[in-house]
Amino acid sequence: MFIRLGMIRMSECSLCSLRLEEEVIYGEYGPFLVLQTKDLKGHRERIMIVIKEHVHNIPFNLYEGALDFLVEIGKRVFNYTPKFVIMDSTFATNKQHWHLVATDLDPNSEDFQQILNTKWVKVLERGWDY
Repeated sequence: MFIRLGMIRMSECSLCSLRLEEEVIYGEYGPFLVLQTKDLKGHRERIMIVIKEHVHNIPFNLYEGALDFLVEIGKRVFNYTPKFVIMDSTFATNKQHWHLVATDLDPNSEDFQQILNTKWVKVLERGWDY
């Protein structure tokens, strides 16, 4: 099953072409899915929230809901680390399809310097409520 855009699938978009049966999916919330990223880049976990529709921007109220949902999933997924961050799309491979990536701060990961150079949307530190 692919992420569907109404009746159209944007086959040239890597996020629209996801084969969901091959993905590690952590949750679904309205028009959003939270799943493991294809490339972990040396991290134990690296997740993203993606909208099921091929859009570049989303309204603020949807953004807030998506961010809250990613935080809730992230608290469980990143329970092994004292801190995780949600990043903006500064260095995103796919800039045409709205999504956010959350990751731990492993200094031995392939993209650690890139993470430090990326604007963080939110930083979550241990002590969050479960």
